This record gives sequence, C-alpha cells and structure tokens, in this order.
Amino acid sequence: MSNGNAGRYDVTAISCGREQTLALLSNGKVIGWGSEGSGRVPSGEPEYCTTPAPTRAVEVISRETMRAVAAGYGVSLGVTSRREVTTWGAHGAGIDGKAGAVAAALPLPIAGLSSIRDVAAGEFQCAAIDDAGRLFTWGLDLDGALGRTAASFESPAARVDGLPALRDVAVGMGYMIALTQDRSVYAWGSNAAGQLGVGHLEPVDAPSRVTIPHRVNAIAAGASHALALTSDGRVLAWGSNNHGQLGREMPAYSTTPVTVELPERAQMIDAGMYFSAAVGNSGRVYAWGWNHHGQVGVADEEDRRRPTLVEGLATVRAIAVGQAHVAALAHDGLYGWGSNAAGQIGSAAKEQHRPHLLLATRELRAHG
Repeated sequence: MSNGNAGRYDVTAISCGREQTLALLSNGKVIGWGSEGSGRVPSGEPEYCTTPAPTRAVEVISRETMRAVAAGYGVSLGVTSRREVTTWGAHGAGIDGKAGAVAAALPLPIAGLSSIRDVAAGEFQCAAIDDAGRLFTWGLDLDGALGRTAASFESPAARVDGLPALRDVAVGMGYMIALTQDRSVYAWGSNAAGQLGVGHLEPVDAPSRVTIPHRVNAIAAGASHALALTSDGRVLAWGSNNHGQLGREMPAYSTTPVTVELPERAQMIDAGMYFSAAVGNSGRVYAWGWNHHGQVGVADEEDRRRPTLVEGLATVRAIAVGQAHVAALAHDGLYGWGSNAAGQIGSAAKEQHRPHLLLATRELRAHG
C-alpha cells in the first residue's frame, strides 16, 4: 500500500465479526474499528441513541505482536509471534471454557494451545490449527459443534480427531467446516438448513466429508450457509437460501453444494450472516443475499439473489465479511460498507451502501 518507511505499516490481513473489523499490520500490530472485539476500551458511560459511533481505529494493546487474527461475534482471536492464542472482547461461552460472559479489552491467553498458525471465531465456538495441521476447538458443545466429545458444556481447547491435516477452518452459527491439505472439505455441527452439505438436515457430531468433485482452494461459513472456492475458480454454496445467499432464487435451502453463477472466475470468497461475497480474478467484488444494511454494496436495501457487482472498487486483494458489513483491501486503502451501528466501517453514518474508505496509506502511518 505504500513505499519507503511507511511500508512496514501495510495491512497484511483483515477480519470482520459481528460489529468489529480488524486489520493486522506488517509490524505485528492490530488495529480495530467497532465495538466488542475491536480493542476499544468500554467507556463506562451510558449509551444514548444520539451518540455517534466512533469513526477512528484503535490499537489492540498487546504485549506481543500478532501473526494472525480472527473476528467473531463479539470475541476476537489472535496468534502471537510465539504461536500462542490470545482472545479479547465479549465471549458468550467464556474464555478458555470458563463459564460466563467475559468482556476483555486486553488480549488474554488461551491455555493448552501451542505452535498455532491460524484461528477462527464464531459466536459460541472457536477453533485453531497448529503447524502440523491438527485442529483444536473450544466453546459450547451444542449439536456436535466442537466435532468431538467434550468433557463439559463449556469446553476448553482440545484436539478434534478423525481429520486429515488441515489448511483452514471456518466457524458458522453452531457448526464448522474444514479444508484439508489435500483440498477436501469436512463439516460438523448444527444442520437444520443443510449447512453441512452432507445431503440431509440432521446434526452431525463428528467430522463428515462433503462430496465435492473438485479440489477446493478456500471455504467460508455464514450463519446457516457455507461456500467453497474450487481450484478452477468456481464458487459452490449450500445451506440456507432464505435471502438468496446461495446465489439463486430457489430452493429455500440446499443440503448439497450448488454452483453460484458469477460473471467471472473467483479468487476469494467469504460469507456473512445471510449473504455472500467473492472477488473475481479481475479484482472486482461481487456480493449477493441479505441486504438490509446495504452490505451487498448497491444503492438500496433489497436482497440480491444473484451475484451483484460492488462498484467503486478496483484491484481488491483481500476481503472479509462480518455479520452485516464487509471490508475490502484494495490497492489504495481499506474500504468498508454495510452496517455501521458500532462504527465498524469507520463512518459517521449508521450505514454505508457503497464502499467507504476506512484507512488510506497516509492515515496508516500514524498508527506506527
């Protein structure tokens, strides 16, 4: 994004959660916008409907630098330079399996995890992958969402057996999907809308393979639908389609993967609560599904059941989708659109139907 000394403050990764947006900088610092999980310290003052949402990013105060981040539903996770996991924000399932909600502005360590390279966060469940590709999960053990037998309802981090070595994991609302190093997909947990993609609507309490006759490069999990990006640039979707998040008019849900018809091959995907997004090989962004907060990036709030071009962006190199907002890292800065109830896209407006600049290179220098 910049040249010279400012280059060390480049954004290297982004993640969006319920009402927070995180940006990982090349120097290992993390900055955030929004409410719980952004790193913002609660003021303790009463909130009034006329109080404007904060528009500036804050730095997540950590004793260690980070190498990966994940924003969930009020909770955020980080992988430190020592390959350990920390968490901050409000975690409805407690931290490290401890019961009760925890509101933390400063990152706290998660016990029992080491040599971690990536993390994923949901509402009540979290996951981590270590350097060997082994998966560890923690949180509430509902409908088999942890993929293993848990010793307690609020389970601390423990390994999930029965999986090949993993490349990636995504956490939805009470379910998870995983991408193996050999490019196959597994899923487990809640399945009322077919979001596991295994051909039925029953919950699954252990990893079950999703039949996809293509090598998969990336996965994404929404509230009750999932996406996969194949090695040849096709996007597949399954689960709930109540807002068109599968990229088609009908049916109301699909228990197996269906193809999303995009104008071009895709290189990146992500999923929000009831909507989806993809970045084409051209660097253009497409979104579809639920649009109540303008998160599809068009001038109205009507749902889109077909992929729709998000105008005003060029050469996007990373995308992250939250509950009802989106962040995209383009050649000239970090952009956001959709819901802004907590300032998660850095604007004074409650919502932005078009991409809005969160952070330009000159602003980024000040956070160094």
